[in-house]
Amino acid sequence: MPGGTFDPWSSRNMTLSPDGGKTPAPRTEGDVGAIRAAYENGLVFRGRVDIPIIDWRHYLEDQLNMHNTRQSFVSRERIIEASGDADNQAIWFTDARPGGAQAGQIAVAFAVMDRWMAGIRENPKRTVGQNKPADAGDRCFGTDGRLIASGPHVWDGILDDRAAGACTRLFPIHSTSRVVAGGPFDQDMFKCRLQPVDRAVARGGYGSWRPGAAERARLKQIFPTGVCDYTKPPVGRP
Repeated sequence: MPGGTFDPWSSRNMTLSPDGGKTPAPRTEGDVGAIRAAYENGLVFRGRVDIPIIDWRHYLEDQLNMHNTRQSFVSRERIIEASGDADNQAIWFTDARPGGAQAGQIAVAFAVMDRWMAGIRENPKRTVGQNKPADAGDRCFGTDGRLIASGPHVWDGILDDRAAGACTRLFPIHSTSRVVAGGPFDQDMFKCRLQPVDRAVARGGYGSWRPGAAERARLKQIFPTGVCDYTKPPVGRP
């Protein structure tokens, strides 16, 4: 980086406490106009898609990698919210532990997609899901490329309350700070509506944690305008 040091995590843009944490760091707010423009101009994927999708990726959760695997299921959740199902999407993971990728399913995915597209061309009155080949379902693969499990229930337990499926058990999907705080799994919330700290505590917004008087005072100092109310729709979404 000319004139400075490499800063991959953009730490230069952090707003820090002026006195080492005694006074909370100043907070910033999302621009509602920019948020609305992003939605209205197609910069936010809302799940409205009617093409066949094979979401294949290496499982890289054991590495410090930005391509976190939960994004496959964020997309699935949005597709389900928009269409009622995700029959047009298949999720494939290939193990890359330890030490990185050793096998890939690109060639297999192209072959399956080719047959899927051919079926759509030959049967245009059917939906994308109805034209889906049997081997275009959800799958997971070992480091050597062998198929571990496939079928409609291999990813159970991620977007539902069922027992963890065969692939779910082998490839844990980690959460995010916003989801742990109560935000939606689909991450389709760039700016939340607010509620007073006391109301959030009374409604059980902090789970089993019951903050004492001093802790509540600290929360109010950090969040003087309130904390997120995830029961309400986001600000700025059309």
